[in-house]
Amino acid sequence: MEVKQFLEKRYVFITIGIINIVLFHYAIIRLWFFLLDSTGRYDANSVPYPWTINTTLLCFFSIPHSLLLNSNIKRKLLSYIPGKLYSTIYSLHSCIAIILLDEFWTSIGTNLIISTGLSSTIILVFYTLSWLFMFWTMSSIGLFKQSGIEEWWKAVRKKRLKGALVQHGPYKICRHPIYVAFLGMIWFTPNMSEDRLYLSLFWSAYIFIGATFKEMRLSKSNVYREYSKKVPAFPLFPKKLDNFISKKIWSV
Repeated sequence: MEVKQFLEKRYVFITIGIINIVLFHYAIIRLWFFLLDSTGRYDANSVPYPWTINTTLLCFFSIPHSLLLNSNIKRKLLSYIPGKLYSTIYSLHSCIAIILLDEFWTSIGTNLIISTGLSSTIILVFYTLSWLFMFWTMSSIGLFKQSGIEEWWKAVRKKRLKGALVQHGPYKICRHPIYVAFLGMIWFTPNMSEDRLYLSLFWSAYIFIGATFKEMRLSKSNVYREYSKKVPAFPLFPKKLDNFISKKIWSV
């Protein structure tokens, strides 16, 4: 029996969706605590090649997270995966990567910045606001759309998932509010250790590189082009950098 036919079996399809729901919520809880303070896990002295381990964990999340969105790769994988289950598989990978990241992340070096008292409280407030901004963004798109749960549930009920360019809510503020929220989540931490600084810089670079490729895909739409003229890529973003991420990249 082919893989695709097996995955299309109703009981298999439903089971995979339920596993995704459970793992998604579990991973979100772990991500909250991990990004708030990633110290106190494995010590660099207790494991070999700590920088290699951390880099591998970051790459295991980031590289497939991008490649699975590539149209050519997606087209090939759809020979083995039902289209209505693709976003669920995408979510499952992200969840597993987050859980592994939290489980095996290695603390390296000393804390560069340790916040206590009022400063720690202020950072916690901004960290929480970043998560709330992410929740607002996800709600604007469709709360469970990004996680694959919505598409899976509609498929179970034999309904179609409707897609359209979102321009309301946080998308009136910037074109990439998910990225903005995530930047806040990775930078607002009371303990900025050497390994955490590495994580924040790695994912920041990943976000901005990802934004350029996302703009490249979306720029094929005239609707998006008009939308981009009115709304910046990121809040308070200098016009020249906005042009670099959007308009200039279109001519490549």
